[in-house]
Amino acid sequence: MNIKQITRVYFSPTENTKTVVRLIAEPLFGHQDSLDLTDAGGRPDYYFMENEAVVVGVPVYGGRVPATAAERLKKLHGRKTAAVLVVTYGNRAYEDALLELKLIMQRQGFCPMAAAAVPAEHNIVRSIGAGRPDKADRKRLRHFGKELGKRFWELPSNYRIGDLKVPGNRPFRKFRGVALKIKVGLSCKNCGVCIRKCPVQAISRTDPRVTDTQRCITCMRCVKECPSKARKINTMVMLAVGQKLKKVCSERREAEFFIL
Repeated sequence: MNIKQITRVYFSPTENTKTVVRLIAEPLFGHQDSLDLTDAGGRPDYYFMENEAVVVGVPVYGGRVPATAAERLKKLHGRKTAAVLVVTYGNRAYEDALLELKLIMQRQGFCPMAAAAVPAEHNIVRSIGAGRPDKADRKRLRHFGKELGKRFWELPSNYRIGDLKVPGNRPFRKFRGVALKIKVGLSCKNCGVCIRKCPVQAISRTDPRVTDTQRCITCMRCVKECPSKARKINTMVMLAVGQKLKKVCSERREAEFFIL
């Protein structure tokens, strides 16, 4: 396959997915560019040709592709464009997310030829999977990227990409959102960083202490980006959630790779 352009595409509120996508894509041959779908705001449609490839990544929310990411992926249009699918998850399970991402990309005209499900630091309880992807993860991700590079160059230009098999079930599991709500402390300086960074514009543009809880997707981007550390989830609630997740997330999980 004569791939001349690689585009890294990601929805990555806390940047773990962005990091994983980059690690996989870096060993691939060809000019590389990136497309960040995280920020709010309007976007044009993006078109990709047969001599291009995309490495597209999303985090897993409740076993699913985040609805916000799914909607923004509709802006991508392939023309039998090769796609590498990536989901990151907080060391629990990725359930139907990889299958859902595959079907989304196929509907948009892409041909999935490889996929990866990669454990990463949990976006809410960061002690779970802390520091991941770690050194061992990075080595495996780069190795996967090198194997993909060989595939891209060894396959003939008229190669017909088959049906990539990935785990998942249909109908997809229902995702009812996250009940946790972000609070704003007295240290808020009204700097507006959270307003600019919120992927769904859930924070009031005139008062960052006001959040539309129906719109908020608890992606934790505002918590991570706040320079004053003023945004957080109630400490007692976090302790309870941490204890609950510890029961199902304590065992280290390893990345899974799929390739045609």
